[in-house]
Amino acid sequence: MFSSPLFLLASALASSWAALFHLLFGKDLIDLIMYWFIGLLGFAVGQIMGDALRLNWFIMGQVHVVEGTLVCWIAMFVARWLKL
Repeated sequence: MFSSPLFLLASALASSWAALFHLLFGKDLIDLIMYWFIGLLGFAVGQIMGDALRLNWFIMGQVHVVEGTLVCWIAMFVARWLKL
């Protein structure tokens, strides 16, 4: 399961978004770890929502890129807001 293309692409995208978010808004290593974890969870929720709602805006294989990215960024902004 962890070597499936779906998991690898989704985790790579979520990790990239978390790294970019940390570059823009992060302060220390704990922030990076928090944004990475929240980004993975947010992307997974976006993926599940895209499947459940049958949204097909931009799909790479089985990965709902737009939905996952949108929920990932929203989750990281909420985490940043709650931390302040």
